[in-house]
Amino acid sequence: MLTEELSHLPLFKELTQEQLNKIAPVFWRITLAAGETIFSQGDEARSVYVIESGEVVLRFFPEDGGSVDIETITKDGVFGWSAALGRQHYTSSAICLSPIKAIATNGNDLRRVMRSDKELSAILIERMAQVVAHRLHSFRTQIHALLEKEENEYR
Repeated sequence: MLTEELSHLPLFKELTQEQLNKIAPVFWRITLAAGETIFSQGDEARSVYVIESGEVVLRFFPEDGGSVDIETITKDGVFGWSAALGRQHYTSSAICLSPIKAIATNGNDLRRVMRSDKELSAILIERMAQVVAHRLHSFRTQIHALLEKEENEYR
């Protein structure tokens, strides 16, 4: 059971012992090598991940080609939130830049636990919303930088 480990992660900080005991059984540990793709854009959104060590890049592939690195996720970072929100597919790819150790959970299991505790649900939804807002801001910044680069090249 990962109760103690979860209590130190920002996503779960200040949860009660009872809430940690409810949520810990749905998490497991994973270890992946550098270069591994955890999930690809468009894959079925199944799991949510929290990095304990290492780096993962979130990469978006526009339909017209190329790719945009949205963000590099490091220690304590959360990704795969599409699964936690019940979305059918991941909106970007997650690729290990280095070996990673992480904890993971199935999105359906996480939502089931959240439905059993309204206070826990409210806390986690707020924290995931902050992650999503930060990620969208990062993506917006990347797009602006690309557009400025293109504009400068045409001058």
